[in-house]
Amino acid sequence: MERLLLSRHAESLYNTRGLINADPTKTTSPLTEQGCEQARALGLSLADTPLNLCVTSGALRAVETAEIALAGRNVPCVKLSLLNDPPAGNFEDGPVAAFAEWMRENANAIVPGTNASVAASAQRFFDAARFLLAREEEVVLVVAHAPVLRWLHQVATGTQGRLDYQTPLFEFARPFEVSVDALTAGVHDVAHDPAVVFLADTPRSHRGVLKHRT
Repeated sequence: MERLLLSRHAESLYNTRGLINADPTKTTSPLTEQGCEQARALGLSLADTPLNLCVTSGALRAVETAEIALAGRNVPCVKLSLLNDPPAGNFEDGPVAAFAEWMRENANAIVPGTNASVAASAQRFFDAARFLLAREEEVVLVVAHAPVLRWLHQVATGTQGRLDYQTPLFEFARPFEVSVDALTAGVHDVAHDPAVVFLADTPRSHRGVLKHRT
């Protein structure tokens, strides 16, 4: 892979209601009408960019965003569960604010109703990064969610910061490019503990730059 483009999914129904949908098997949070427009705008912004592969999470809102954005283009799309949101357990279908508040003090604790912690999802994101970096396609687009995109961005730029559902780094359906070389180096740096990216508030180094695609 030579280029890696990242995009958060477009606006979904639950986004407008302030609710959380982390379970990718549920279809309760499709794109809104505005979200569909955002996805079409994403497609227009990438119209002149050659894409060899699109990788999405398994969530409906991510898949719909990719399908709308890439309509009419012959770009293979694959779903990768490694890109899914951290499990929300008992917080599923409830207010995002409640999960975000719990997360601030319990990142290493098991999420109620699951057998995993939020921090443990960092290992999954690490595996997703390795999957992407091993791809032979030259230009890859990822359509996924705020947590994994934050992790990829912070690893590539050599920064750290706690995962915060209420202040995502990415706007809906706005593509960014991450340095493949910087991400490769960053993945090597955090291999001993991928969760360190989310569990500290101080910078490690500043290796790469996140570029907004206009």
